[in-house]
Amino acid sequence: MSLRKIFVGLTLAMLGVPACLGQSVPVKLVVLQPLERPNIQAVKRALDAAFAHAGMRYTLEHNPPERALVAFRGGAFDGDASRLDTFPLLVPDAIRVEPHIQNTTFLAIGTNTASKPASWVDLSRFSIAYVRGYKGIEIRTIDVAAREATDSEEACLRMALSRRVDWCVLAAERRSGWPFQAQYGDRMMAHPIDSLRVYVWMGPRRKDVADRLTKALREMEKTGELQKIMGPFRRAD
Repeated sequence: MSLRKIFVGLTLAMLGVPACLGQSVPVKLVVLQPLERPNIQAVKRALDAAFAHAGMRYTLEHNPPERALVAFRGGAFDGDASRLDTFPLLVPDAIRVEPHIQNTTFLAIGTNTASKPASWVDLSRFSIAYVRGYKGIEIRTIDVAAREATDSEEACLRMALSRRVDWCVLAAERRSGWPFQAQYGDRMMAHPIDSLRVYVWMGPRRKDVADRLTKALREMEKTGELQKIMGPFRRAD
């Protein structure tokens, strides 16, 4: 080894810079739901496998929806791992990673037992609450005259429970369960109104990551590994 290479290696070590060129900077991803949620735990396992297949590293952080969007736009995150196909309406140059990583079910939850909304269109004749920053809900309820944005899922449910609105509209990882059901399930009913695919999205400067991750996830889908990891949180259709 030449004296020059030895000198460069020692300098990098002193500065705390990885001397190994293969030791790339981790890709920074954000999700909208807390990391302890069962579906997000499954997403993390799927990402662990996909990034390993792609020969990359990543970090995963939870931010509330609105904060996550602002941070993504500002470049604080390379990608967002929990957005619907309407995400380009918010970030036109975002790059979608294929295939979808999970599904989410949208529920109308309330105390009204006489009416059962079954679609976004049905909701237009009611008043609703939703969690601030969930743009997928906001976009799809544009025809609802009375909408209230809340700061949390529980605040949304409490508005419907107190009949300040007719329905609280939430995203849930399963059709058979919803956030805080253990606390409010004896007083409120949930009605599925839609089920949509959730994708990983990368910023426009990370097309290389998007391409490599798409290749890895498609291979995992082909072998059945992706579906096995995600289980009930993903439908293969």
